[in-house]
Amino acid sequence: MYNSLEIKMSTKLEPEEQNSQDSNSVQVMNNSNSVLEKIANLYAEQLMSDIILVVGEEQYPAHRVILCASSDVFQVMLMNPEWNECRKRVIELVEEPCCEAVFPQFLKYLYVGKMNISLSTVMPMLVLGHKYNVKDLVELCVDYMMKHIAKAATQGFLISWLQYTIAFTPQHIELTEALKRFLKWNLEMVSEARDFVEMDEAVMVLLLQQNDLVVSSEYQLFSILQNWLLRRKDLIDNDENIPGNEKQEHFINLIEQTVFHIRFPMMTPRELAHLLIFPILEHHKEFIVQRLAIGMSYQSGQEERVMEIRNSPEGCLQFTPRLYLNDTWSVGIEVQNFNRLDNYVYYVKCFFSQGHIAETEDDQPITWEIEFYPKGVKYGRAKMVWGEDVPEVSLNTVRLRVTCRYPQIEEQRFKIAALITGVQNKVNHILTLHERTEYFSREHRILNMDNLIPYDELALSSINLSPHLVGPKRNDLLLQVIIAPMGPYTCREAPPFDFK
Repeated sequence: MYNSLEIKMSTKLEPEEQNSQDSNSVQVMNNSNSVLEKIANLYAEQLMSDIILVVGEEQYPAHRVILCASSDVFQVMLMNPEWNECRKRVIELVEEPCCEAVFPQFLKYLYVGKMNISLSTVMPMLVLGHKYNVKDLVELCVDYMMKHIAKAATQGFLISWLQYTIAFTPQHIELTEALKRFLKWNLEMVSEARDFVEMDEAVMVLLLQQNDLVVSSEYQLFSILQNWLLRRKDLIDNDENIPGNEKQEHFINLIEQTVFHIRFPMMTPRELAHLLIFPILEHHKEFIVQRLAIGMSYQSGQEERVMEIRNSPEGCLQFTPRLYLNDTWSVGIEVQNFNRLDNYVYYVKCFFSQGHIAETEDDQPITWEIEFYPKGVKYGRAKMVWGEDVPEVSLNTVRLRVTCRYPQIEEQRFKIAALITGVQNKVNHILTLHERTEYFSREHRILNMDNLIPYDELALSSINLSPHLVGPKRNDLLLQVIIAPMGPYTCREAPPFDFK
């Protein structure tokens, strides 16, 4: 009895001590992978299925509980008595052909939460995610698309991605804006892809109205548009939904809607003359020649005609330069071996631009000094006239300084743009663009553009490679500077690149 009592007393613990031992003995048993495998086996082995989904010509045994747990749409469809599908074992789903092809992967994702995705399958998978309101799948698809925009552009998927996400704006606003920027700033790259012809007419018209469109020249932009128009003609000719007697009229209207927004005054007289042999003129010569004449009027200084066009609807855009990447309007700066640069080092380029877009005999070239500070700016100590010392100052910024060195310059507006190359999926492209319109004069000769790239991003490049560092070793910085005169006929405002 005594021994028994002693044992009981020796094993009795104070509450705090007991809680301590209990907590020390708790062990998390994670067997979630095994559970997922069991659920996956239900899908793979088609065990205990209580519903059959018919998609196209295929049948997919499935489980109501899995479908309802994964999708709000399936939950309503299969659980709400007001829906006929609630009482059916075999349910037919009508899907687009591209979605039919990926439906097995979509259904498997509902079971296991994993899938293989590619440039060709992400769009139909996103369509299914939207249709059945599988929010986590939608997020995965959008994240994949954000990380593969450059590759999509070269492989012929960017246009379809853009036009689909436009329909869901503002739901995917970040992705839509990224796709629009890539299209505007890398148009020549996108235009070479197979899906460029699929660009909707309304998208093309709005694209052609943009001031921040980056192309080598307006002449090149017209060439891109011509290729698009001729390929669209083939689609129109093969479209059974357009009556045969209306096909030509449809194409003529398409030419007028798009060519109207080409800025012929931004072309040189030689380029304008060369356009007369372009194949597109065979289809609507009179209209295109009328538009060419606007460019000729501007280049030859016919002010009355220019003012007449300038005061017409959207006429001011005709005389507004875009961002042209040719030797006349731009200069490049290349910074190699970025990680070896000393702080506050800077690069200097001298550039000569025209004072006006129109080629006039008395136009004197304007000299510009361009300084690029990729690793901060430092001001040394100085002594003011009245004797006070100014301490040394350093700024953590990536700066572009543009200085007009033309001594006789009167007050004149110029568009200054800095275009920085980036890389994604091993594809170099214009990633960042900064643009300013400023007046330069004898009193105001300097423009500073700061924070072209986040300073910390480049400072930590040895740890996390910046997307702005390119080259074989991801250690080079490429900058293109554009300087274009904004004469009295220009217009700073353009229609927003929005689709509402």
